[in-house]
Amino acid sequence: MVLDLGNVRRRGAVLRRQRSFSALAFVISILAGLPAMATEYAIAPGQKVIGELRPYAIQQGDVFPDIARRFDIGYTALVAANPGVDPWVPAIGRRITIPSRFILPDAPLHGIVINLAQWRLFYFPPGGGRVETYPLGLGVIGQRTPLGITRVVRKNPNPAWYPPASIRAEKPELPAIVPPGPDNPLGAYALHLGWPTYLIHGTNKPDGVGRNVSHGCIRLYPEDIAKLFAAVAVGTPVRTVERPATLGWTDDGLYLQIYPSKSQTEEIDIDQPATPEAAEGVRELVSAAAGAYLDAVDWRAVEQTRNQRSGMPVRVAIRLSVIEPGRPYVRETPYHDRGPTRAVEREEAETLVPYDQRGAPWTDEPEPRGASIPPRPRGTSDRQRAVFQKLLDGLTNK
Repeated sequence: MVLDLGNVRRRGAVLRRQRSFSALAFVISILAGLPAMATEYAIAPGQKVIGELRPYAIQQGDVFPDIARRFDIGYTALVAANPGVDPWVPAIGRRITIPSRFILPDAPLHGIVINLAQWRLFYFPPGGGRVETYPLGLGVIGQRTPLGITRVVRKNPNPAWYPPASIRAEKPELPAIVPPGPDNPLGAYALHLGWPTYLIHGTNKPDGVGRNVSHGCIRLYPEDIAKLFAAVAVGTPVRTVERPATLGWTDDGLYLQIYPSKSQTEEIDIDQPATPEAAEGVRELVSAAAGAYLDAVDWRAVEQTRNQRSGMPVRVAIRLSVIEPGRPYVRETPYHDRGPTRAVEREEAETLVPYDQRGAPWTDEPEPRGASIPPRPRGTSDRQRAVFQKLLDGLTNK
């Protein structure tokens, strides 16, 4: 793909003009008590979904690269989660979504796991029960990070950079060695891998995190590489995978997350609409993850998620559970159907609607202590009843 360098330069000029305002906005938001994004989470055995989505109101001078860094997410992830918002001149007061809920990739949860398609690194410290996660800058089109298993072989603070022959061929003006300092693209820390020409390192250009910017190395925000560098020991295993779709169960259902492709990321990076590119093999992955709840899968939501590739977690199956002894099971409305504009679909989606003894319709209000609430079928077809009974018969803890 040919980059529109003129457009990139114009956007860069806007960014430079707004830097001072962005710094002020950062201070204002801190004073307002908005917490910084956590990068470490406790995880239970079998848990795949971590973090939470959160809203953010645009402040004076905000631009997406600064917001992304503050919340420890990548630039592309933030843009993809907020279609239609100008990343360089967002309207003040506009509420956007911080895509800070992540589904762990299908891989052994040990050491460092990097999902290239997700643009994220996951570090599982020794002892279990925790995970740290960081956004990444990865290789441009044609420059790939290898897939497979390696390990950390050396830790190097204040690394010097020796431009390899491939980069010197593109930029012959480069010196033979770039010493530590602000011009060094490796940043302040580097983790050398068993793959000799590939590193996990910092960067002197943090706006490139979450983008295709490197020749295959893995870049982190300066503050993230400092934390990871201090935590990781030599010998830590490193596994790179490419999982364009990740799935995980929570208490309320099965969530599916599909990420923009590499070419779509390139288009987002130059402020172009992403060319539609449906992810492949998603139905098979959802079927395998759903298991006994296969009949509860909302295949329309699966198809929408497959086509949109927004990187946002979408609930695609409901898991029924007992609310209280003596209370009826209620099938919840699929995630994408929530809201008053889908009232008719919500009513059709509910399998059982509890009524009180006076025949009043169901509400979200808590029931009075001691109230008797018999279930009463409504708008339920024979097939829906059969599916519901099958789900109850096969109810398991996934």
